Amino acid sequence: MQSKKQAADKRYHIRAVERALTLLRAFLECDTDLSATEISKQIHLDLSTTFRMLVTLQVQGLVEQDSTTGKYRLGVTCLELGSRFLKSNDIRKRALGVMDTLRNEFGETVHLTVLDGSEVVYLEKVAGLHPIGFISSRVGGRAPAYCTGVGKALLAFLSDEELQKRFLSIKLTRYTDSTITDVKSLRAELAEVRRKGFAIDQEEHEVGVKCVAVPIFDHKGIAAAMSVSGPIERMDQHTREGGLIEKLQQAAAEISVQMGGRQAADQLGERQSLAPTSASNGAVTKRRRLSGKAADRNEQASIKAAR
Repeated sequence: MQSKKQAADKRYHIRAVERALTLLRAFLECDTDLSATEISKQIHLDLSTTFRMLVTLQVQGLVEQDSTTGKYRLGVTCLELGSRFLKSNDIRKRALGVMDTLRNEFGETVHLTVLDGSEVVYLEKVAGLHPIGFISSRVGGRAPAYCTGVGKALLAFLSDEELQKRFLSIKLTRYTDSTITDVKSLRAELAEVRRKGFAIDQEEHEVGVKCVAVPIFDHKGIAAAMSVSGPIERMDQHTREGGLIEKLQQAAAEISVQMGGRQAADQLGERQSLAPTSASNGAVTKRRRLSGKAADRNEQASIKAAR
């Protein structure tokens, strides 16, 4: 039995919209493309009405028709809507507090990005505390993935096939004297990023700007990248004396765990020993595992001995 509220809400329902949404939901029940006839039977709507709705949805990019089979699948606009939901309700919200903490500690600009094709899209930017900022990024803006720290942190964890597909017909434009401009060198750089667990942009996209970036994982794999960026001189000091890389990796791992990427965060933690450590800490500096579970076997032994 319907409640009074349900009955009242029903008055504002638009039948055509409900039908269109029911049609779109039909694709959730099937892993293959569907013909108009199959959709018509599945949603219990006559073929003529189903076809007209498909044409309308196709114009809006919500469905696509295969030119060979004539069957339909969900369109790119559905992906864009889904991506927008994830961006506004998940990664960004989980990352924002951590980003504020990093900015407050180092005083530099912190970015959160995702990969879109061969570019990165900036989901969030927490501006640095210094009075003069010269980093040109903006929320919603794009930058080439191959010559930015965040981009390389994202690309490094793609499969070879996926990487080749994204850069098959893309020219690697030179932005500075340090920009990588050939795919072979890019692959070598990405292999190093995977090994170390972090990426560095040393004036590759903007002159005078250095960026240190780390990947963020969810339950499916690579999800986003986070970075700290600033003038080379200050960034070098943060790296040498402030433990920037280790703290940035720790921050990214905290987000990864929240996103269901605990295993990926553990794996990243095993690489943390490759990050530079503070000269002031010297040999007594212990590497923290990013997952927060423990250090490696040697460190565990040391800790137990100390206790």
